[in-house]
Amino acid sequence: MLTGMNRPVYFTLVFALLGGGTVAAQPQGSADDSSTTFNVFLRSTLIGFEQTDVTRSATGWTIRSRGHLAQPVDLRTHLAEIEYNEEWQPLSLRVDGLRNDNPFSLATSFSDNSATSQIEDDGHTRTVTNTVFQNAVVLPDYFFAGYEALAQRLKGSSPGDEIPIYVPPRGQTSARVDQTISQQIETNSGQSIDVRRYFLSFLSDNGPRVTEIWTDGEQNLIRISIPDIAIDAARSDIASVGARLRSTSHAGDEDVRVRASGFALSATVTTPVNQPQPEDGWPAVLLIPGPASADRDGTLSGVPVLGQIANNLAESGFLVARYDRRGVGRSGGRPESAGMSDYTDDALSMVKYLDNRKDVNEDRITVLGHAEGGWTALVAATRDRRVDSLILIGTASTTGAELVMEQQRAALDKISASEDERVEKIALQQRILGAVLGSHPWIDIPEHMRRQADTIWFRSFLEFDAAETLRRTRQPTLILHGSADSHVLPYHAERLAKLARTRQDRSVELVILDGLDHTLVEVDSDTTGPQKDLEPPAISPSLLAPLTRWLREAP
Repeated sequence: MLTGMNRPVYFTLVFALLGGGTVAAQPQGSADDSSTTFNVFLRSTLIGFEQTDVTRSATGWTIRSRGHLAQPVDLRTHLAEIEYNEEWQPLSLRVDGLRNDNPFSLATSFSDNSATSQIEDDGHTRTVTNTVFQNAVVLPDYFFAGYEALAQRLKGSSPGDEIPIYVPPRGQTSARVDQTISQQIETNSGQSIDVRRYFLSFLSDNGPRVTEIWTDGEQNLIRISIPDIAIDAARSDIASVGARLRSTSHAGDEDVRVRASGFALSATVTTPVNQPQPEDGWPAVLLIPGPASADRDGTLSGVPVLGQIANNLAESGFLVARYDRRGVGRSGGRPESAGMSDYTDDALSMVKYLDNRKDVNEDRITVLGHAEGGWTALVAATRDRRVDSLILIGTASTTGAELVMEQQRAALDKISASEDERVEKIALQQRILGAVLGSHPWIDIPEHMRRQADTIWFRSFLEFDAAETLRRTRQPTLILHGSADSHVLPYHAERLAKLARTRQDRSVELVILDGLDHTLVEVDSDTTGPQKDLEPPAISPSLLAPLTRWLREAP
């Protein structure tokens, strides 16, 4: 969410730069004729839809769609159609619609190892010819239905396989399969859908772009997720508020509804099983998700961080609660009108709920925040004395504005941006931040970027000061941070610990976890074995040991 602010928001679904690489032969999938609707989200906000049809004939496959995406994309597709032969080799492509209220069209024909595209845009016509693999999957921008073909090509794939991709009219690249996970989705109708999640890296000279492709038991496409640019397209049955991806489960899980400010939060409470309940109740831990988390399990890059922490803490004798953020999963509320204070209100509703449970020790309630969820935990600790102790994992120590600029520079370093590009991008980012915070007028900033940045949430995020907030906490505090965390660098943990120790008579412990990344997984762990592609990567025991020890010993 943070580093993407410098990118133009006419998002490209695949950033294809011409490059080499060995392309592995892929097993050919099959699919029945299907028709469905995908809801499209930008930063968890619904911006439009795409209706898709996949039909099979005696000679091959035809994928068609039409759709409408509102600002900041501003795209209306009257027709997008691509034809493949029975071996899923592309034959033709046609796209017609309006972009920013201007007509555009794209027509591509495929022959041997070449693709010729004629593009008409705002009254201008040009022709482009590219070299392409005969079995390339064709993914024109904003043609989400095109991923239906990719879903079929993924059937039977293994980590390390590469699939050729063509993005007309720019060129070809490849998508590498990094990992696959089998899970289930529970819909609001009570139906369970078997899900296969494929974690792909679209390869380019600027580094890989991670993308998730979800398929159902028939290998039909149900979701495309591109975290870097905060774009999601999800089949309508799983995009509903009632749908929930079950990443982890525990025998002590109980789904509950917790009253918040005019709506209900959907949560899971995990209670220890086969253990005697203490006379004064279970010590309780509330897990607070960050804004990048798509569910109550705190799933990042396929790792259900909070879900796994909950299961492990329950096994160690703690009652653990985790919840869907407002407007996410099965929780109500409207995220577009919420800021940091509102999300803290939600967390405190959960604290109040735990405090009122008869099986909870009201004197031993801990709030634990991961990533930016740590900031919500900090504010909650300052506002409610029912929070008895505080745990921060992978949490930044700066203001939100400083963190955005730090991650901006890191992203530019990663792609080896030229000095001129660095200066331009950083200056634009600084103008955007200044405008959001009111110290700079909204001039020399593209209108579509203003629409993206000028929100209640982003303003409250930029204004937040972790250091100043930490000084106002009074709870015993544990700070955990992976030494290989490249999203929030480890120096943040050391700075938080130093600031926390300035509080009088308050316990502070800092643990740097050797070799762990932002998802708390060991960076050199092998996830490509024959069994390891069936489950999410496991968070490291080196996190769980100090976490449970500190919780047992916390005053």
